Amino acid sequence: MALIGVGVAVFVGLFVYFIGQSDTLAPEPQEMRVELPDAFKQ
Repeated sequence: MALIGVGVAVFVGLFVYFIGQSDTLAPEPQEMRVELPDAFKQ
């Protein structure tokens, strides 16, 4: 029973660690633009 508790704690700890890493290692957001010349033409 103690091994299951330790396993769950390790899993939760790794999950939190990798969520933090994804926030710090994510690339900077860049603007994406698509030209649609006839989009609002009626």
